[in-house]
Amino acid sequence: MTTEREQWEGVILHFLKNKSEMEEEKYLKDSLKAVANAFDKSKWFGDQSIKDFFDAKKNKKSDDQTALAFQQQKWQQAKTLNSQPSSLDWGLLDANYQAKVVDLNEKYSAADWIEKASQNASSVSFATHVVKLTHSKIDTPSFLDQVDAINPAYLSTSSLSEKVLDGAVAGNQFAPIYQFLELESHGVKLAQELSDDTSEALRAFVRSDEELQHWNSCFKQASISDDMATHALLKQIYFPLNVRGDYQYHLLSQVVSSSLAQNIFERLFNDQQKQIRALCDKEKFSIGTKITFPRRANISVTASNHSNASQLNGKRGGKLHLLSTQSPTWQRQVKPPIYQTSWFRSGIPNYAVKEDIQFLREFLLRNDAQKLSTRDPKRRKWLVNWGEQIVDEVMYHANIIQTLPAGWSAVEDIKLKKAHQCFLDPYRDDEGFQSERESTDWETEICADFARWLNNHLKGKDKAFTPREEHSKLWKNLMSVALRELKDTQKFSFEKEANA
Repeated sequence: MTTEREQWEGVILHFLKNKSEMEEEKYLKDSLKAVANAFDKSKWFGDQSIKDFFDAKKNKKSDDQTALAFQQQKWQQAKTLNSQPSSLDWGLLDANYQAKVVDLNEKYSAADWIEKASQNASSVSFATHVVKLTHSKIDTPSFLDQVDAINPAYLSTSSLSEKVLDGAVAGNQFAPIYQFLELESHGVKLAQELSDDTSEALRAFVRSDEELQHWNSCFKQASISDDMATHALLKQIYFPLNVRGDYQYHLLSQVVSSSLAQNIFERLFNDQQKQIRALCDKEKFSIGTKITFPRRANISVTASNHSNASQLNGKRGGKLHLLSTQSPTWQRQVKPPIYQTSWFRSGIPNYAVKEDIQFLREFLLRNDAQKLSTRDPKRRKWLVNWGEQIVDEVMYHANIIQTLPAGWSAVEDIKLKKAHQCFLDPYRDDEGFQSERESTDWETEICADFARWLNNHLKGKDKAFTPREEHSKLWKNLMSVALRELKDTQKFSFEKEANA
């Protein structure tokens, strides 16, 4: 059974090995690019097999290969390619590569690497609020919010059940130290482990007790918040308040909470949400819930090197996602139209039909000016299209009235015409009313009132257009079709309810 110290030793060695291999892989990639350029300049790319060899899309690693093993294999194979350019000296290239491997072995020797990291540990801090997110040149300390008080009226860092700590570094060259302190073993991070002066996590790499104590003391500094200080580039604005004679200040411009920003980012862009969005884009069913935040805005933090501001900022691609805090849009309360004779007079909001009526009016005026007949099939098709859109909008708002509690029209002194009552209160539980609704031709009156309402809008305040009988007939026909469809739907609903 491995001890806790041995577990940390394994985690740290694995981390350093990965770092070394990543640098070696990058070195080989860059070197192979130079080799490819040499082939290209010598015009040996006329050989398709050589072209394919250097084509990253055609020459890929196998599933069981590591990225480094693939580059090493490619390096050896490049030496055997036909027609080698005279500018390539593989003896020198191999010597440089071997020297690089030796340098990396020395650089990532555990004791040496940890010693150098401990010397620069003060350049790294763990924080919830990173001041560099406001401006990358701010050099005042970031701070760790450890306040537990929660106000349900506000969304704050304290609202988070688990705070993801960000890494604030003096420069991106210190990012590996943050990554080192982020290492984890059995749910405990190395930074947390090293906050204890007596930690044995680094015991396997030291040469003396004094060295272990020194390392622990240095790395502990990353977990200690420095004294807070403001900075001109923070642009904090304090507004004076006179509270019972005592002058206080309210902070208007606050330091960004990177922990809160990261929580929002992970809710938006976690793997599950990416999969759900991909399925939605392909119009496929997803068992998960797609989470969206309407009217979301983004702020870009740093132009290219996002991790220079903070480590989590790098993971977010240098973006802060802002959620809309606009007040809710008030919607008109739906009331029964009992105080007007015709529902069309004020039942359809002007904004809902204004644009379609305007397009229709301009089309009719243009035809009149050019003395063109709207009976022409092509021009009549335009009239029908716009007319149907207006009818659809009218039926939509009629449906809103029809969903009111049935029987709203059974009130004394109602001014609404009986035909409109039959149209808008179809489910009224009244045998006399339903009998009258079935026996009278209320649809014809509705069609006539609709045509009259539409013609009044088409005339306009300037009275520039004069509707003719052919227009009224078309509007009536379009509304008649919509009413027949509505009546069939309602008839099916009545029969289904009767058989239930």
